[in-house]
Amino acid sequence: MVIVAAVAALGLLGVGAPTATAAMDSCPHQFGSHQRLTDAGGAVVQEWTLTDLRPSTDPATGYPLAGRLWEATASVHAVSGTVTPIIPNFGAMSASGDRYQVLWQLSTPAGISGATIGAGQTSTGKLYFDVTGADPVAVIYANGPKPAMMWCCNGEMMPMPMSMTDCPCCAGKM
Repeated sequence: MVIVAAVAALGLLGVGAPTATAAMDSCPHQFGSHQRLTDAGGAVVQEWTLTDLRPSTDPATGYPLAGRLWEATASVHAVSGTVTPIIPNFGAMSASGDRYQVLWQLSTPAGISGATIGAGQTSTGKLYFDVTGADPVAVIYANGPKPAMMWCCNGEMMPMPMSMTDCPCCAGKM
């Protein structure tokens, strides 16, 4: 029932995709929420959790930053099937609409691995972003024209280009 309500809430926001679901009692897209991606046949289910979007103090060895390095801690769990995390689908977004693609090519031991994991396994690490404009307040995962997953609710979301006015958990934060 919680999953159905979460999917409906994401659909109202225009950020859901038919293959994505979210399950959290309070806000389906708040940092720390667990969000799922399911392949079209339902054989592969992966659950992602993102936390701690913030400026990074980690070195960006070998990568020429154009701005400031930011990070978020990401965890992917293979609920069923074999999961290969598609790291390049992540991006950070500012309240004013600036978008920063994940630095999937940044090689660091703290980064989340793109290696395949089996059912029941979890991989945790950092996602990095080269922030050249306004500070990000959200992280999105897009495998098409609309985000399939989104983490936000930092209290600084307005005026996000994606409407959050119909979201009951974010109404007091805008």
